[in-house]
Amino acid sequence: MTELLTHPNGAAPAAPPSMAAAAPPAAARDFTKKRKLLDFRIDDDIFEAAPVLPGDIYAEFVTLYTSTGDVENYQEQHDLLKRALSLVLFDESYTRFAARLADKKHPIDDGQMSEVVLWLLEEYAGRPTQPSQPSSDGPASPDSGTSSTESTQPVESISLPSQPTDS
Repeated sequence: MTELLTHPNGAAPAAPPSMAAAAPPAAARDFTKKRKLLDFRIDDDIFEAAPVLPGDIYAEFVTLYTSTGDVENYQEQHDLLKRALSLVLFDESYTRFAARLADKKHPIDDGQMSEVVLWLLEEYAGRPTQPSQPSSDGPASPDSGTSSTESTQPVESISLPSQPTDS
């Protein structure tokens, strides 16, 4: 019986093609990003926003925010910011946020709403919310006596008249 499993030259028979190990697929480029929930506090309430926005919603969010400068009156500006928040806050958070915009005992004022929308916009755009620390171009040259931020006049180019050559 073992003769059937042994190849005539003594080697083990090759596995049938269907049982041969398939070559692993080429590695696909992975665009997965780690995403964290965006949450913020106003007084005793914590509100939660989507960690990332689908492209269409992000475009609408940015458009609503940038449109606030184009409106005629304050109520329209308020409504645009409120609409922008409705796109990004989870439903329960948005319901509480909107209720507090009309709550006289525990209000959220328009300044806070504007700060929240701007912070969310920066988070979604991947920009820092804090200004970066000032940087230096390095120490000024001790020989020059000027700082790198001082303007200098361009040096005038002087060209010498060309001399004829013997050819």
